[in-house]
Amino acid sequence: MLELKRKAIIISSVVAAFLLFSTVACVQQRSKGSGKNQGKLKSSASAKQSADSLLTVQKQAGADTSRAGQPGASIPRGGVGGDSTLTGKGLAADSTAADSLKNPDDLENTVEYTAEDSTIMDAVLKQVHLYGNAEVNYGTINLKANYIRLNWITNEVYAIGTYDSTAKKMAGEPIFQDGPETYNTKEIRYNFKSKKALIQGIVTQEGDGNIRGDKVKKDTEGNFYIRHSIYTTCNLTHPHYFINAPKIKMVNKKQVISGPFNLVISDVPLPIGLPFGFFPFPKKKENGTSGVIIPTYGEEPNGRGFYLRDGGYYFAISEYVNAIVTGQIYSNSSWGLGLTSSYIKRYQYSGNLSLRFNRNKSSDEVQRSFGLGVTNDFSIVWSHAPKARGNSTFSANVNVSSNTYNQQQEFNVNKYTSNVASSSVQYNRTFGQYMRAAGSLRVNQNFGQINPTTQKRENGKTNVSTDFSFGVNQIAPFALKGGRGRWYESFRLGLDFNGNYALANALTAIDTSYSSLGFVITDAKIDTTRLKKTKIVAFNLDNLPDMLKDAQFTGRYSLPISLPNFKVLRFVNITPSMSLSGEVFTKQYRYTKTGRDSIRIDTLKKVGTEYSYNFGAGMNTRFYGTFFFGGKRLEAIRHTVIPSVSFTYTPDFSGDAFGFYQNIQVEDKKGNVRELSLSKFRGVGSGVSNGRASSVISFSLNNSFEMKLKSKSDTAAQQFEKVSLLDNLSLGGSYNLLADSLNLSNITINANARIGRNLNLNFNMNLDPYTYVANPNIIGNQVGTKVNKYAITSGQGLANLQSLGFTLGTSFSPKSSSSNTNTKNAQTTNPNDPNAKAKQEAKEFIAQNPELYVDFNIPWNVSLNYNFGLTKPGLSKAQIIQAIQATGDLSLSKNLKVTLSTGFDFVAFEPTITQLGLTRDLHCWDMSFNWTPFAGSAARASNYSFTLKVKSAILQDLKVTRRRSFYDRAAY
Repeated sequence: MLELKRKAIIISSVVAAFLLFSTVACVQQRSKGSGKNQGKLKSSASAKQSADSLLTVQKQAGADTSRAGQPGASIPRGGVGGDSTLTGKGLAADSTAADSLKNPDDLENTVEYTAEDSTIMDAVLKQVHLYGNAEVNYGTINLKANYIRLNWITNEVYAIGTYDSTAKKMAGEPIFQDGPETYNTKEIRYNFKSKKALIQGIVTQEGDGNIRGDKVKKDTEGNFYIRHSIYTTCNLTHPHYFINAPKIKMVNKKQVISGPFNLVISDVPLPIGLPFGFFPFPKKKENGTSGVIIPTYGEEPNGRGFYLRDGGYYFAISEYVNAIVTGQIYSNSSWGLGLTSSYIKRYQYSGNLSLRFNRNKSSDEVQRSFGLGVTNDFSIVWSHAPKARGNSTFSANVNVSSNTYNQQQEFNVNKYTSNVASSSVQYNRTFGQYMRAAGSLRVNQNFGQINPTTQKRENGKTNVSTDFSFGVNQIAPFALKGGRGRWYESFRLGLDFNGNYALANALTAIDTSYSSLGFVITDAKIDTTRLKKTKIVAFNLDNLPDMLKDAQFTGRYSLPISLPNFKVLRFVNITPSMSLSGEVFTKQYRYTKTGRDSIRIDTLKKVGTEYSYNFGAGMNTRFYGTFFFGGKRLEAIRHTVIPSVSFTYTPDFSGDAFGFYQNIQVEDKKGNVRELSLSKFRGVGSGVSNGRASSVISFSLNNSFEMKLKSKSDTAAQQFEKVSLLDNLSLGGSYNLLADSLNLSNITINANARIGRNLNLNFNMNLDPYTYVANPNIIGNQVGTKVNKYAITSGQGLANLQSLGFTLGTSFSPKSSSSNTNTKNAQTTNPNDPNAKAKQEAKEFIAQNPELYVDFNIPWNVSLNYNFGLTKPGLSKAQIIQAIQATGDLSLSKNLKVTLSTGFDFVAFEPTITQLGLTRDLHCWDMSFNWTPFAGSAARASNYSFTLKVKSAILQDLKVTRRRSFYDRAAY
């Protein structure tokens, strides 16, 4: 009996101890804190206690705590299902576990978590509850919410917001970030091992738009399956429009495949829909995804009829190169093709290339019946920009097109009215500190003037030249080891050599008249079409022999020399100068006298060189004159005068010792003997000099006026302020002391001033001091002949006016507009914004191209410009250009702006190109109406267009609207 009682007592004690221990093990440990840092500390303490109790339970249950057992009983790394201890602010791996015995269910990274309110550890259920601004980090994954639950048995995390009874809405809803991608959700459940997720209510940014959905599943490959989804570029909580789809699949952030979908505008579903859709999403480092480009349609104003334009295919070749192939077709059988490509190599260069070809057919039935009216237009645009790196750079800025391309293909006013284009391709390299080399290819185009009959540009000029240069930077030979301030140490010497080969379709005019040369040319094949005028031929292969015959290689070298400056009488600056230069030619001319006044010219393929040198000095000073008034505000007016005089002497190089010229004596018709100096390198009949000595005195006189005003306020920081009356009024010319006639050059007068704060004035004038005599053999308008007689002595006034130009411009805008614009541009981009880089690039582009955007922050803006030009060579009739141009915009409301660009030509007495626009900002939409009532040319009809398009999300944030030309918009 006693033995039985003992056994009963022992069994009861064991059961009681087991129950007591189980009760203690099930006690929940709580740690509360008022701040985030305190929450971290208490979480660490609680975590360690829970880990110890958990370890005890595992031992009692027979768990393999040495990591040698089955994986089902282990806790993954980080304390969410692995054998570890909780340290710091999260869960770390067990340092005693051997890597060779690693459990395959262990997590790859440490799970770190924090909470501001409280952290509750449940050792029995193996869960961690985080309250108040909770955050969990696992590798590249970051999760934030008001409530987060971690389960280390299932390797899952669950997050949801909490209801704010004061605001009566959910607060702290989960924000899930996986690498660069961010998802705003209402509720999320995510598995760390399988990487699967179940989400309720998602909003994610994709390019310029965002995708929203009610129920979302994420698989292990990163694909999202979304139900009741919408896609929109409107960033409002309740968007103005969206594409509605019952279900879509987002394939690993590359593309979206949609089921049936339709467009919903202002909560009104449109009845038109599509059975399925495919939407590619470009990656951050790619230029896009290959796909079809839908063409635009409309009717164009040049008579080619209705069109489908700029449709084609986009090739996303690689991360660094893309290409766009487009085409266009018109109802009158005109067509066109285009290729555009962008490329970039990080830290080295970037560029764009555009090739376009159009075959145009006239809408005139008569011309088409005879096979006429067919023209070909082309355009080549290439821009290559290097990065500042290394000792060599290659850059290109090419803009080459046919003469009628801008007139036929462009609808942008600036390009349509442009008459010139220039292109250049350059390569530069430096060798050490002093040596440099460069090469370039240049193309300059003048598209000619519009023929009033055909309304096409004719007589276009094209000049193609290739240049190379080599040089040595100036060095101070007397101060190579550092100067001591001596006057001769400022002497500097350098070397420049450059070559040029030019090919042009404007063949040089030839003047072989007896009155000009003083002799008759015999045995010479002279192109009579080039006598006394420039001959323009088409720039094509058929005329290439004539252009090559007229072209010549020219090499130039010079030794730039800088001499020390010094002062005379303390106020006069003396600048001595000296230069040596020369040229290298690939052919020479030989002159043979065949008669009393006749000479034969032979061309020799022989290389030769010609050089010259000159020296001189310049003198300038500055003095002031002040007129005191002592008025109420006007204190004084100061007149600043800067006179300068320079002298340059060039010796005579026509002697036989130099060998640059050939001296021949001829006898004129009256029996007078003349000695001619004919250039061996430059030929005759093209206005070349005779190599005689020259001694030129150049002079200029610069004036400026400013007034001194008393400040309006007695408390101003400065008692006086200076206001410019005339920024500059200059007069200049030159006089050749050794010339046999026409010693004085033309006199030029220039002035510019800023009147008030908004009025800018520019003035220029060119005066010829010599007399012009009419040629009796010419009837009607003629320039006449300049003779060696001053105009004032022959009753033609002080001088003959050759040209005069006058420009007056002003602009008005509210004072607050500039400050608003500066404030807008000064706003810094949020670094956490995934589109921060794109927005910054957009801001820079907008700042560089303000004319391409409508800024609703500026209430109104007006610009007025008046231009007057007069050209009158010699005795010819004056040709006058006089027009006024006005541009402006007015915001009728916060989101409605009217723009106007117009002008009036007083000579033609008709308006210039006039454009009227109406732009409406609809937040995520742009509405614009543009009308051109007067196109400025009979060849172009007036046109209008209406556009309603979705705005980029980036432009929504910047509060600007992208302008589009008629060509860009087509006609909807």
